[in-house]
Amino acid sequence: MTEQMTLAAEPRTVGVKRGGAKTVRAGLIPGVVYGSAVEPFAISIEPKDLDAVMATEFGANKVFDLAVGDKRHLCMVKDTQFDVVRRHLTHVDLYVVDPEQSIVLDVPVRPEGKSAGERLGGLLQVVSRTVRVRCKVKDIPPVVLHDVTEVGLGDQVSIDQMTAPAQTEFVFKHRFPVIRVAARRGGKKGK
Repeated sequence: MTEQMTLAAEPRTVGVKRGGAKTVRAGLIPGVVYGSAVEPFAISIEPKDLDAVMATEFGANKVFDLAVGDKRHLCMVKDTQFDVVRRHLTHVDLYVVDPEQSIVLDVPVRPEGKSAGERLGGLLQVVSRTVRVRCKVKDIPPVVLHDVTEVGLGDQVSIDQMTAPAQTEFVFKHRFPVIRVAARRGGKKGK
C-alpha cells in the first residue's frame, strides 16, 4: 500500500424528501458510510477530494482515512452511482474496513510483454478485465500482472494458471479464461 490519504467529509442529515438532491445542488456528493464496526451515517463530500482518491493507481480499491468531524474511519469506496445523462457522480457508498480482516475485491488484470501469438499476427484479448482476490487491506495490489510472452496463437490463460500477487489469493468458483490470443481474420494460422 502507498501513503495514506485523508478524505474530509461533512455529516449530512437525511431528510424525508430528497436530502441527497439538495447536497448535489450544493455541488457536493452525498454518500453513506457503513461497516460492521459502525452504525451507518450519511455524509457529503467535495467532488475534487473524492476524485483525488479515485485517481490513484488503486482506483476504487484505494484505502483512505475518512475524517468526519473529530472521528476517523479507515474506508474504501464500495459503490458509486452516476447521472446517466451528465455522467457525473451522484452518490457514493464508503465501507469501513478492518486492517486485520481479509477482504474480497476485484482487481484489474494487465498483461505484460508481447505474446508469441501476437508475433504471428494474433490479437491479444483480456477476456476478464478484473479478477477477484482475497487479502488484507495493506496487501491490496493495484493490478494483477501476467507475463504473456509464451502464450501462443489460439491459446488462453485461465485463472488457475495465473499467479496471485504476494499475500493474496484468487477467489473463484469455476475455472474461467482471463487472457487469450485470437487469430485475426485473414491472419496467419498457428504452427
